[in-house]
Amino acid sequence: MRTNLAPRRKAQGFTLVELMIALVIGLLVVAAAGSLFLSNRRVYASTESVNRIQENQRTAFEMMARDIREAGGNPCSRNLVNMLDTSKPSGSYWTGWMQGVTGTDGGAGADDLTLSLANGSSIAVTSADNPSANIGVSSVGSIQPNDIVMVCNAEVASIFQVTQIDSSGGISLQHNSGSGNPGNLQKPFQVDQTTYDSNPSGNAAGYCFLPGTPANSNCLNKPSGSPAQVVTPYAVRWYIANNTRGGTSLYRQRIVNSVPAAADEIAEGVTDMQIKYKFANAAPFQDANAGWTAAQWTSVTAIDVALTVRASAGVMSNRDTQGTGGAVLSRRLEDVVTLRNHLDIQ
Repeated sequence: MRTNLAPRRKAQGFTLVELMIALVIGLLVVAAAGSLFLSNRRVYASTESVNRIQENQRTAFEMMARDIREAGGNPCSRNLVNMLDTSKPSGSYWTGWMQGVTGTDGGAGADDLTLSLANGSSIAVTSADNPSANIGVSSVGSIQPNDIVMVCNAEVASIFQVTQIDSSGGISLQHNSGSGNPGNLQKPFQVDQTTYDSNPSGNAAGYCFLPGTPANSNCLNKPSGSPAQVVTPYAVRWYIANNTRGGTSLYRQRIVNSVPAAADEIAEGVTDMQIKYKFANAAPFQDANAGWTAAQWTSVTAIDVALTVRASAGVMSNRDTQGTGGAVLSRRLEDVVTLRNHLDIQ
């Protein structure tokens, strides 16, 4: 008997040629996708590097501009009298404090800038009705004996050294002469620096910040309704130095009582800082000159600051911080800041 068997199907599959073609097409697709991914990653890394550069520049300029604008300023008067013994090294620092700004030209390297300010918290003066060695205050805050402080009202601002803090019968800051380092040349305050310098040993008549009514016969000024206050003057130095990560950064260092504090790192990747100064009646900006006098520094009305910032690797690889030609991405930004306290009111 014959049995009809279904025909056996012939086994089919990819030929070697078809397999190789499919493999090549797959590799092309993967290569295209990988190339697109790497390209997008490079674009993202470059954009992120530029963003970091711009953020560092913005932070640096905002903080530096604030200090520059306030250079030479205090809460009261621009008529400053320095009572300290400026013949001593620690006293000579304050000789040109009112000039507000000094700087050095780094030549082929980075410049640096030092700014003097007195814009911190203040303490109210409660009594100063005679030219004695005591100023009554509402509190002492963080002031310690031998600290350099400033007392001021709308007419006069005087820098002096606290020789003692007296708490008997109220709180007062003493400013005797002949002791301390650098010490005060005399204890009575004076109306202006010229008057003070012409009579360094005088201890009778002087300026009274809160003269009574009628005023003490030894007070050189009439009664005034201007409030008086005590503040701590200080300086800030802006400069570029090596950081702990193998690069350079912009630093801000606060100097109180002539003692430098630990510097704060403000912006990473800053490789250069070039500073030029504008005098009141001079058209071009000029590089700092070691021969400039205190009067010349006082007449500086604007400062041109140029910062060069390069991308820092940080959490990214070195390749991510590179731009065209393999060079590290960098940007140079320049800004001009006006010194408010060096401008005459028109």
